[in-house]
Amino acid sequence: MTDQVARTTRELSEDMKMAVVRHLVNFVDSGKLRHGAINDAARRFELHRETVSKVWRDFNHGDIRSMKAGRVGRKAKFSKEEIIEIVQEVPEEQRSTMRDISEATGLSVGMIHRNLKTGAIERQSTRLKPLLSDEHKLERITFCKSYVRREAPDTIALLAGQEFEFFDMWDAVHLDEKWFNADIDRRKVYLVPGEEPKRRACKFKRFLPKVMFLAVVAHPRFNIEGECEFDGKIGLWPIVKYAPAIRNSRNRAAGTIEAKSINIDAVVYLDFVVNKVIPAIKRKFPSSNKRVVLQHDNATPHSSVTTASLSRVSTDGWKFVVKCQPAQSPDLNVLDLGFFASIQSLQYKVVSQTVEDVIQVTLLAFQVLCPQKLSDVFLTLQAVMRLVLEHNGDNHFKLPHLNKDALRRDGCIPTNLMCSLALLEQADSTLQQFATQGSP
Repeated sequence: MTDQVARTTRELSEDMKMAVVRHLVNFVDSGKLRHGAINDAARRFELHRETVSKVWRDFNHGDIRSMKAGRVGRKAKFSKEEIIEIVQEVPEEQRSTMRDISEATGLSVGMIHRNLKTGAIERQSTRLKPLLSDEHKLERITFCKSYVRREAPDTIALLAGQEFEFFDMWDAVHLDEKWFNADIDRRKVYLVPGEEPKRRACKFKRFLPKVMFLAVVAHPRFNIEGECEFDGKIGLWPIVKYAPAIRNSRNRAAGTIEAKSINIDAVVYLDFVVNKVIPAIKRKFPSSNKRVVLQHDNATPHSSVTTASLSRVSTDGWKFVVKCQPAQSPDLNVLDLGFFASIQSLQYKVVSQTVEDVIQVTLLAFQVLCPQKLSDVFLTLQAVMRLVLEHNGDNHFKLPHLNKDALRRDGCIPTNLMCSLALLEQADSTLQQFATQGSP
């Protein structure tokens, strides 16, 4: 019989119940079962007629699931609330693994795993963040507050919503350096049953080929149809020098031109900015007033690049202004905030063996990365600025998720985010409190 399902347990499975229902449906006339349908199904499926009758009754009520789940079996030794209380008493440093929790609480690893699946225990990862002093926090508040448009374009809308818009940052250009490695120590791959991961090996993990790059980006521009007019990618330059090899080796002959990393100092950084970054900005950056604000961190080599030192390249109507982001604040630069990670995720998809490989693959990743990614990071930067104001300058918060892909698909992704008047008043109050009392 096509609708016969083998019965292997005392309890009827949902498949067995549905087979009974499908059989009984054939005997329905005018919304009622014909006489003898229950007995026929009982003989066919070798069930008691009361069992068949109950299955049909439950089906008419809209639920054929067993009501025993959670009501039968051995009672749990600890309730969910007791598990939560026991785990909370253990310091976080002793909760890195399930085995650590088991040793600290006396609970079995199996019990911990079951509660992890039910949600009584959650697994989260944490990252080290820069330590901030009170001065750092106040500097962050001032910096973020300066990017909010305090004048309201529509007074009525302001009074109704009590919100101000962030500046669009069209004139901002972000600079930063980063090391890009040839490979990563730990990779996660998904395999099918029977498949073995490829062997990965290197001579010394400490000496993997790596190259430092200087990246320069700006806010991408899109027209009203959503077409990209400016991708925001000013340039990416490896901080290396090319020189002939001095000695023979198994990999190349003496005299072969090869790339070698150089130490970046104030002289090297100024040379890169003046001879590479500024010409690229003049060539690519769309600006009606030709005013560009260069934002970088307070690293020692960056001290050589100031508004005064760039006066000699502020020609042909261009004006370059240098603005340092707050100290200990990589989350206020779009490169450190997310764009470097996007480049690296593409770069790691190709295994590099040499310094030249790292340079070529990283430049290719920078080139193919879509401008929407960069635009998304600029939008995330505004969300981070809003969180900085909410947390009084602190960095103890999770990076916000704005569901930008879904908003873009719906055609309603905002160009800029909004900041409430109450949040700005809170920031002003914090700054005023520090000015009068010396602490936020």
